[in-house]
Amino acid sequence: MKYLLMLLSSCIFYACTGTATDSTTTNADTSNKQTKETVLISEEVSEPDPTDPEPSDSIPASRYGENTSSNITAEIVRTSLNSLFKDDLSKGLIDSFSRRFIFFEYDLNSDGQKEIFTGLTGPYFCGTGGCTFYILNAKGVTVSKFTVSDYPIVIDNNVTKGWKDLFIQTGGKFHIIKYDGKKYPSNPSLQPLLKLIPGDGLPRALNYMAEPYPWFRF
Repeated sequence: MKYLLMLLSSCIFYACTGTATDSTTTNADTSNKQTKETVLISEEVSEPDPTDPEPSDSIPASRYGENTSSNITAEIVRTSLNSLFKDDLSKGLIDSFSRRFIFFEYDLNSDGQKEIFTGLTGPYFCGTGGCTFYILNAKGVTVSKFTVSDYPIVIDNNVTKGWKDLFIQTGGKFHIIKYDGKKYPSNPSLQPLLKLIPGDGLPRALNYMAEPYPWFRF
């Protein structure tokens, strides 16, 4: 009888211990699972940086320049381009790749308001001779349009009729572009050649090949 009671006590002890161990293991597994699910949920609901003009790329918002990344300016340019190319957009003539732009803000005539250099890309706007650029005023109205032009546009210190001269490259050579009182001439290839290479200290607009630029869509 004594041995029977000892055997029963041992069985009860091991049964309780086993149950406790299983319960501890189950609770640990559940806790780990909940932790992993919490991490996954946190990753799924994380919001993109609202200040980043191009969240689809790997460049943080802090690396973009203040003259190239304003969402307000981007909307001004977008509205202008949608108006300029309204007919071709409605006909589907402008492909998706060509519906992208970059910009650079700079005060060309010292009136306290920055003009907006606008660079375009894609087969609709670019060909073997170069691409199409625009200069818009602060409200998005076209000041000048350039064809067969290459990136970037160099801004000179010299002023003609109140506006700074530009050096625009076409056919591998820089040409001097001067304001005529109403606008800049549209075809750089017809303007005088610049015999020297523009200095590194001069501002370079739309210099996306050397600096991080966000590409916006219209």
